[in-house]
Amino acid sequence: MPKYQFRDGTPYDGPTIKTPDGRILSGATYTKHSKRLEEIKDGGERGGKLHEASPAKEVVQPSKAGSKGRSKRSVVSKKSPKTSTAL
Repeated sequence: MPKYQFRDGTPYDGPTIKTPDGRILSGATYTKHSKRLEEIKDGGERGGKLHEASPAKEVVQPSKAGSKGRSKRSVVSKKSPKTSTAL
């Protein structure tokens, strides 16, 4: 019997129902409280290797030339001193 979990990763142990389109939901019958489930997949031999710690990678510093936003000389970025608050 396959094991199931909610989409957020919380394990589920109880009755299930399968919809005609293949989705698996919690509960013995379909209700408004039924939630979608996913089958817990056993990783097999490779499963343990996927969760082993990998060597730390060298951090790549971002380029200063590709800064985000407008440049300091942009006319659009400057605010006009003549702004009126009252209409």
